[in-house]
Amino acid sequence: MTRFSAELILTFSLALGVVLGGSLFGSLGGLVGGYPARTMARLAGELKLWAVVASLGGSFETFRQLEQGLIGGEFLAFAKQLLLLAVAFAGAHVGALLVLLATGEGR
Repeated sequence: MTRFSAELILTFSLALGVVLGGSLFGSLGGLVGGYPARTMARLAGELKLWAVVASLGGSFETFRQLEQGLIGGEFLAFAKQLLLLAVAFAGAHVGALLVLLATGEGR
């Protein structure tokens, strides 16, 4: 397995884990209000963007490399960063879909 493919898998898994873990543990606050499943589904949607940021390292390095690749003509670097961004979004979205499926709120 190449280093880049390992990074793709790590990015996907991290985004998925942030959404699943954050919504699961955040739903404990819903026990006070009486609807933890609804709270869990709401949190899953709200955590998607933060999951992407966390899985990319929480910095602007990805966006800086996107800019350098686009402006500097390094299209391979640009494509790699774009793929990392897409995989992070996919992981966060799959996590949110799993939460909606588990709670039955996505109907």
